[in-house]
Amino acid sequence: MMHLFSKNRFHESIALAALFSAAMTLHIAWISNLLVARVLLFQQWASIVPSIGPISGLYLKSFCSFWILFIGAAFYWRGKDCSHARKHILHFFLISILVFFVMTLPFVYQFSVIVE
Repeated sequence: MMHLFSKNRFHESIALAALFSAAMTLHIAWISNLLVARVLLFQQWASIVPSIGPISGLYLKSFCSFWILFIGAAFYWRGKDCSHARKHILHFFLISILVFFVMTLPFVYQFSVIVE
């Protein structure tokens, strides 16, 4: 298994699957963070280890979603020419990082509107 990490190059489909999975996982993470902050049911559901709190469930959900998406994308792109998707997936990944950063700022997910 360790020989996989000592290669000089990876297949393009594997690299694109990793970038796509990471970008989608970032979106899943900020949406889950928003739900945990807003909905008590999600906060209780995400508390897998009570001493740690809901962060344990968020990390587990992010870990599982990355690997499920990675395996699915790797099987989808296996043996295909992915050169046309390079730029689009890289831009999607960079935008996902920016969106994740903005949407996890405390004043964003604690914002509320009170209607009288």
